[in-house]
Parts: sequence; structure tokens; C-alpha cells
Amino acid sequence: MPAIEVQITYPSDAEARQAASRLVEGRLAACGQVAQIASVYRWQDRIETEGEFLLTLKTLDTCLPGIERHVRENHPYDVPQITALPIVGGAQDYLDWIADEVAT
Repeated sequence: MPAIEVQITYPSDAEARQAASRLVEGRLAACGQVAQIASVYRWQDRIETEGEFLLTLKTLDTCLPGIERHVRENHPYDVPQITALPIVGGAQDYLDWIADEVAT
């Protein structure tokens, strides 16, 4: 099963970490990493600049629907960023660990 990275932004470190914990506990992700970022974007015809927290999940593509459902039910944004990127290579033992840690 293909491994992916899912990226979701949150307004606070606490919200990003809480989401990571829930998704890992629910076996929808093997790992969640939180990093502080600066986002520049257009929203309602205005350019906005905000500090945000990026949650990057390591998971399998089969878990994406469950992750999206969880995020939409719990996220404070009207339009949360939920993007998925394929992992096209990596250490096989790490990729196997991802597969072993998520519910398929």
C-alpha cells in the first residue's frame, strides 16, 4: 500500500498536537510532526499573513478518507488545508513501520 504524507495547518501548536495524538491513537497515522510556519494566502479578497502550525502525518493512502473526516469534524477553520503527497521512496524498514502502525 502506498505511503503518503498528509499536511494540515492549525492556528495553534496545542490544536495541531492534539490532532496528531488523536490520529495516531486512532491508528490513522503512524506519526505526526508539528512545525511552526508562516502562511501568506488570499482569503475573502484580502492577502493574509498568519503564523500557523503544520501537522505532517506519515500514513497510508487508504487512511486518507478517515483523516479527512476527522479533520473536518474537529478543525476550527471553515476550509482547512488537507493535502496528501506520495512518498516516492525511502528506507524500506521505515515504510514498513508506517504500514504496521496504521489500521488497514
